[in-house]
Amino acid sequence: METLKSIFRFYINGSIHVALAITSLVQITFIKFGVSEKYTFLLFSFIGAIAAYNFVKYSKVSKLYHRRLTKSMKGIRALTIVSFLGFVYLGFQVSLKTLLYMLPFIVLTIFYTVPIFPNKKNLRSIAGIKIFIIGIVWAGITVLVPLVHGQGDLNFDFFIEMMQRFLFIIVMMLPFEIRDLKFDHESLETVPQKIGVTRTKVFGSILLVFFLLLTAIKDELSSIEILSTILVTTISLLFLWGTDRKQSEYYCSFWVESVPIMWLIILVTLQQLFG
Repeated sequence: METLKSIFRFYINGSIHVALAITSLVQITFIKFGVSEKYTFLLFSFIGAIAAYNFVKYSKVSKLYHRRLTKSMKGIRALTIVSFLGFVYLGFQVSLKTLLYMLPFIVLTIFYTVPIFPNKKNLRSIAGIKIFIIGIVWAGITVLVPLVHGQGDLNFDFFIEMMQRFLFIIVMMLPFEIRDLKFDHESLETVPQKIGVTRTKVFGSILLVFFLLLTAIKDELSSIEILSTILVTTISLLFLWGTDRKQSEYYCSFWVESVPIMWLIILVTLQQLFG
């Protein structure tokens, strides 16, 4: 049992789970826009996410919060190095255009962690913008870059999908901000710090309403996409309102981060049933 617990903790703390969530969102984009057989890019996204998230999580910014992980840091460090090397190798398998579109989001990720402003500040430490930077990066990496790689059309539906993905990620970040109220410095001015836990949930609910309604204005829309969006909106709403300051250790890091994976499973299942 202890061995299984150790494997699970490594799975979560090594960012494998969040990388699966990001890869699921990439695959959702491929499915929605009819892009097929892009397994190399899915692997590229997966290992890139592991390297990027571990770089952010285990930097000096997060050192205090993650001090308890030092015993497993050697394994996580090895995983990160291997993932980074694999990311570089697979980078030669994708087009230069794809890499150029990805570059701004890589730079944002680096500046999110590395001090670039006076007083040794990074983007994460600037009041009130943390989750919006994450929303921009995730939307770009899981919608824009995959479509550029798959040579899809950057049409009206693409822009709506970008907006929806941005809103979805913002809502998914709110449970983490509620969880981290006891860790985040007041200077960060996170959403729950500014408006409180209950209003944060109301704010997230409003964003989910917009997320759902945006589906209706797409040019190409199927009943499968409508139903899958309704289901993932409902699931997201339940997790949002189920969030509390005091929560189980893996409520956010496993269950909330599983929502994109659930979304992909729902979409694939509906396609099998009704496609």
